[in-house]
Amino acid sequence: MARRRRLKTSELEHFIHMSKHKYKTQRKALKGLFREDSFRIEPNVKMADRSIFKYWKNRMSLFSQMQCKDLYMTRELWYSVTPETVAKFAARFIKSCLPEAQVILDVYCGGGGNTIQLAQYFPKVYGVDNSLEHLYCTYRNAQAYNVEDRIWLKYGDWPTLSRKRRFEKLKIDCVFSSPPWGGPQYLKSQVYDLEAALLPQGLRETLEGFLRVSANVVLFLPRNSDLGQIAQVTRELLGDKAYCKVL
Repeated sequence: MARRRRLKTSELEHFIHMSKHKYKTQRKALKGLFREDSFRIEPNVKMADRSIFKYWKNRMSLFSQMQCKDLYMTRELWYSVTPETVAKFAARFIKSCLPEAQVILDVYCGGGGNTIQLAQYFPKVYGVDNSLEHLYCTYRNAQAYNVEDRIWLKYGDWPTLSRKRRFEKLKIDCVFSSPPWGGPQYLKSQVYDLEAALLPQGLRETLEGFLRVSANVVLFLPRNSDLGQIAQVTRELLGDKAYCKVL
């Protein structure tokens, strides 16, 4: 049964610009999600959706706190959230490379798997997603890990925000992103085409936008990604002597 509660003013402040009049509709929807305690997972109640069941069986790998804390997941998030051990590795890697970094931007933050782990190492993490439900889940999940005060969330379509240069003045130390891969279908390709299949933009456009925000960019991509494309785009955007590190 849902536990009804109000969205607190202190919580709303972590949803950037959401108090403005232009976001009145989204603010109302966000309040509704909090009020209805939407998408809360009952960890011991077996998923009825058979297509999601295999992800539910591995639920503890997604969020280790799922058994003892309230976690929140939409249907899509079951197959798109980064497993916790992978998210921890990425956050630690960024910290080791940029020990003085303070501000990280997580584009396409989804349910907050990476955002939460980044907030364990950096004092300020921005998360961007075009799904209000996903931003809500990110914040609620961050509460389970006690890092919600380090996270600020922006609702919007990244290509649009990028064109408007919304984040270029914020002194972002590193952009992290796990762009939508197109769902589980990516596994059917022997080689994942990063220009044709990556959403909502191909690799080149994605990197161009990120590099306008920060010189440091970390991407979490499918393991069957075309490495030749990554090398080529890196040289095209940063020069013939530029290189990228693949882990």
